[in-house]
Amino acid sequence: MNKRTKVLAWLALGTAGLLFGGLLLRGMVVGPLRAIDDQIRQYEAKLASLQQTRRSLLTTQTQVAAAAAKAFGAGMVAAEANLGALLSQRIVQVGLDEARFTRDPLGHRRLFGAEEIGWTIHGEGPLARVLDLLFALESDPRLHRVEDLSLSPARGAGNVRLRFSYLTLVLNSPPGTKLLDPPALANLDSPLRRRYDVITERDLLRPYIASEQPPPPPAPLTSGQLEQQREQNLTVVSLSSWDGQPEVDLSDAEHHCLLTLRPGDKLLDGQVVTVDYRPLPLPDSSGFLSYSRLIWRVGNEYWAVEAGQTLADRRRLTPNELPPGLKPESRTTPPP
Repeated sequence: MNKRTKVLAWLALGTAGLLFGGLLLRGMVVGPLRAIDDQIRQYEAKLASLQQTRRSLLTTQTQVAAAAAKAFGAGMVAAEANLGALLSQRIVQVGLDEARFTRDPLGHRRLFGAEEIGWTIHGEGPLARVLDLLFALESDPRLHRVEDLSLSPARGAGNVRLRFSYLTLVLNSPPGTKLLDPPALANLDSPLRRRYDVITERDLLRPYIASEQPPPPPAPLTSGQLEQQREQNLTVVSLSSWDGQPEVDLSDAEHHCLLTLRPGDKLLDGQVVTVDYRPLPLPDSSGFLSYSRLIWRVGNEYWAVEAGQTLADRRRLTPNELPPGLKPESRTTPPP
């Protein structure tokens, strides 16, 4: 082997050694670095999840603080007393005879972070005054819910018997929470009160009186008129929530029955999507708040129907007006 061959052999051996050393160094350095990168990505995902949880917690705390300010009192005793005083006060203010009304406490029902209290009210009086009472109580901005409402005929022309439960929540309010001042009696001549007049105008409690001559058959309706009539015959009468699931009660004037629907159920040519429980100003510019509305989807469009409205009174929602869970970005952005 000459000198040139020896040099080439040593060069080849050195190159192989360098390659082997490089591969060994890469295995010792790059592998652990990749494992560290994987851990970093996992920690970043956990951090994003924790930040989302923190944002949700702060939002919930803000909502609870806002709700606590709408309580009837800072404690159980005060809330129960204020609620009872409100009921007695409103009965007198709308012109009803307090001697014809009784109030029975419903007791306490413990919930997570709050207790539910309320009264069951029995009484009778003129239908118009009874509707004034319901409107006045429903207009109170503080936390409340009306349940088990029933009306039945009573002795005396135009008188009805009334029974309902009026409930509120007593929250574990943070110290220093400023409560809303007790509101004055709502304006009984406001446009919102006039919505209750449909009960008086239809005279629902009048006994059936047969007509001497049957009315002439109505003219046939076009498909568009028929659809509009069907929408006008369905009125949203309740948007309650049971076991955390929203329910929509519709009064069907054509078939004289009550329909109870839940999210996903078919409604005429559309579908019940949800009930939006956000407090929002009423669209009639009256300055009052609406605390719930039906969200109804027809085709690709979303419509809102307030309590007391017929489906024909619906209003189309823009993407910005949709509840958070229905906005385009919330439907397309994957969860963290």
